[in-house]
Amino acid sequence: MPELSALHRVFARIMLAAAAVLAAAAPARTEGSWQWQLTPFVLAPSIDSTTELGLAGGDVEIDAGDAFDQLRAGGMLQFEGFHSSNFGFRLRYSILDADADGATAMGPASVRYDQNLGEAVMTYRFERGLDQFELFGGVRHWDVDVTASLPGGMVRRGADWTDPVAGFRWQRRLSDDLSLMLEGDIGFGGSSDESWSAMGGVIYDRWDRASIYVMYRGLGVEYQEGTRGTPGFFRHDAVTHSLLAGVGFRF
Repeated sequence: MPELSALHRVFARIMLAAAAVLAAAAPARTEGSWQWQLTPFVLAPSIDSTTELGLAGGDVEIDAGDAFDQLRAGGMLQFEGFHSSNFGFRLRYSILDADADGATAMGPASVRYDQNLGEAVMTYRFERGLDQFELFGGVRHWDVDVTASLPGGMVRRGADWTDPVAGFRWQRRLSDDLSLMLEGDIGFGGSSDESWSAMGGVIYDRWDRASIYVMYRGLGVEYQEGTRGTPGFFRHDAVTHSLLAGVGFRF
């Protein structure tokens, strides 16, 4: 069979993780015991990175600096299911694109970063008074392409890889309509040398079936593949900052 594309592999991993979660919860499933939420987000991402691209004549190192002044549009779709047993799952697919003006030994460079992320985690939730806590673990799949316009021409390199992740979420009810949420996770034992995510913001629960989310998320990764000094070498050390706004629909 022909090799599956990176995008197909992302969806395959997500669907397998979701199937595993649903199968694990099947013995406890009863009518009306599941709650579902679908939340589309609009993102304004930027990137702070150092990237190395292998070339036949030597590697090119790109320092993008802090590119908050060059925000681009992006999006994230999140689907969650929570069971009355307190177990559940969460699926996310994000498109995080950003432009930056970089500096290299060859001179200035205009750089475009395309980062697609698929995430699938199992969750366990419990409450204490006004506080809600959640433990989760699963996988995050990265698909990164970097296109650099250099003085000598255009260069494009990229890679895709998967990291296991484990994390914690805390949500505090501030009033009848307003909640504060903080979430963080770290990657371990995967393809990245280092991987993490941190997210926080407010949730406005004005309606029975819908909530408004205003959040910030930071994603950090250190990854490399290939041998430095060869055309196939790729190194991507980056922190992606994203401002998020979304509406969660419960059913």
